[in-house]
Amino acid sequence: MPIIEENEEKKKYLKGYIYCKRREKQLAQQIDELRDQKMFPSVNNDGMPHGSGISDLSGYVAQLDDLISQLEHEREMAVKQYEEIHDQINTMEDNVLRELLVRKYLLDQRWEKIAVAMDYEYRYILKLHGKALRNFQIPEKGH
Repeated sequence: MPIIEENEEKKKYLKGYIYCKRREKQLAQQIDELRDQKMFPSVNNDGMPHGSGISDLSGYVAQLDDLISQLEHEREMAVKQYEEIHDQINTMEDNVLRELLVRKYLLDQRWEKIAVAMDYEYRYILKLHGKALRNFQIPEKGH
């Protein structure tokens, strides 16, 4: 496999935890919005008579339960992803490369912040990242 494709595959694997955390955040926002909609329904000023305003909550509860279940599942997946990626990064021998990968893919830090934190030039951090990717190994599927 060409090095560029291999590196993209490694980045995709390493970003797995970040993707789980983002999905978790989206689900939490959906839950908040659903709760807000039920607590503060929009006013219907169409001049037409409406019922008492009391509605069946079963659809709301089912939708909320579904989102909460999805959120719990996503949190479990995030923990598993974190542990797997963390353990795989820790198999690397070079402390600097390990720190860089942890900062980028587990802490979701930007390159500029990583450069400052590690006291390296921005360009050198990018060079180190390439070296880290070359040295990083995705675990085999059976593990």
